[in-house]
Amino acid sequence: MQGNNKVIINNKNNIITEEQAELLTKQANLLNMLDYYKEEQLIKQIDYETEKQTFFKQCSRTGSKHTNRQYKNGLMKLEEYCNMNNKNILFFKPLDADDFVIEMKHSELSNLSIRALVSSCSSFFSFLERRYPFVKNPFRGTKTRPPVKNKKRLEVPTKKEIELIIKDICDPLIKVAVIFIQECGVRVGALPKIEIRNGKYYSYSKGKEISWNVSEKSIKELKKHKLNIKAPFKNKSSEVIRNVFYRSSKRLYTQGKIKASYSIHDIRHYFAVNLYKQTKDIELIRQALNHSNIAITSLYLKSLEVE
Repeated sequence: MQGNNKVIINNKNNIITEEQAELLTKQANLLNMLDYYKEEQLIKQIDYETEKQTFFKQCSRTGSKHTNRQYKNGLMKLEEYCNMNNKNILFFKPLDADDFVIEMKHSELSNLSIRALVSSCSSFFSFLERRYPFVKNPFRGTKTRPPVKNKKRLEVPTKKEIELIIKDICDPLIKVAVIFIQECGVRVGALPKIEIRNGKYYSYSKGKEISWNVSEKSIKELKKHKLNIKAPFKNKSSEVIRNVFYRSSKRLYTQGKIKASYSIHDIRHYFAVNLYKQTKDIELIRQALNHSNIAITSLYLKSLEVE
């Protein structure tokens, strides 16, 4: 005891009383208020409409009409919610995000549609975060998002099964596209916009720029089929690649030659599992898959039942 104050921390170097602790707490609260006021003034300078159009423009670089529609629909729903509740999107907080998701649950939307809305809104705020570090994504990790009911493990084809599917595909460009995903782990939606420079690919996926190393095997396949090394897949839409792959996969599955009817995204699963078995380095896999957060990569590997 020192006077009327209790000693709440007492070691060789520091003695802090309750009175001092209360003062420190008040100072911390004041600093938080000042930081909040500063952020509020900075956020007020952001032009939402301009940022939204820039976001959509960046999303359009993926070449996926489905993705663009999903993002626009998500932001439209969020705008409607904000207008009805007199809220400013740029000042949305985690509690606001939870309330928004709960209200969507009370609508006629399916759980899958609500998850798509949350993902779209989260992508927009992640875009703002990259441009303005003082903006925080209120949808990150929201607990109210409907869970995925289907707990079935994600499929991972074997190397032999992938070879059988590639052999079954007639279009040489799509054959190379499958090999490229197998070797580099890129999403199929990013293929049409891919540019290869100095041993790395560059493209856009889910509204952001992505890149990773291109394997020697991929380069050999591109040269073997005399494709433009700098932009090999620009003349083939991701929808066509996806559909041709699925038809071949389904045909081989019906014939009993492979164990499942795979989607082309399952080739990305193969890449992730294969790289993890080789390196056991989750951070490396996060970079290779262009995930924004290592927690996403951990969940991804868990769903693939990788130990």
